[in-house]
Amino acid sequence: MINTVLKNTTKAIVISSALAITTMASAALPTQWQLDDSHTRVGFSVDHLGFSTTMGHFNDVKGVVNYDIKAPNKTSMNFTIAADSIDTNWEARDEHLKKDDFFNVAKYPTMTFKSTSVKFKNPQQATVTGDFTMLGQTKPLTLDVTLNKIANSPMTKEPVIGFRATGIIDRAAYGMTIFSDGITTKVPLQIDGELIEKKAATTKKAK
Repeated sequence: MINTVLKNTTKAIVISSALAITTMASAALPTQWQLDDSHTRVGFSVDHLGFSTTMGHFNDVKGVVNYDIKAPNKTSMNFTIAADSIDTNWEARDEHLKKDDFFNVAKYPTMTFKSTSVKFKNPQQATVTGDFTMLGQTKPLTLDVTLNKIANSPMTKEPVIGFRATGIIDRAAYGMTIFSDGITTKVPLQIDGELIEKKAATTKKAK
């Protein structure tokens, strides 16, 4: 009975959220968006020898999304992650992760994701396929994306898209095979973030 109640509650939340997003279609929303640095986190977790789960994230992530609520399947996105911004809450480990054994940030300072296909299952959920580049190699990556909320922020009065994206990266496929006998090679990825309207770049005039 408890499981039934939970399923019904979850279903009700999904339906109400989808309806809220659908009703926003009549609003004058921008179609060009960028990641809000202060409300975006690209996180990952790895199993450590079966003893524990080590979690981390990247502090420097930039991204641009073209999203029209009236034509969602035409959505496209580009993200860039600074590899040396890795943060696992232990400095010595972070420094090792930046070396040749892992991310080799001196040679490969960034990781990138560029979408190639976006398919919405409903107004709230989509499957995004794209090219992910790490350690100089590009391979396909699929993300399951949920739009949490689209509305004007009560603080800024500007439109905001809240989302979560999940996927799995096989680090060994990119050549990062070190400690593969004890540390996860298929790494779960979770991105929680907000998109805000992309502002036009401004240039300073020379005095």
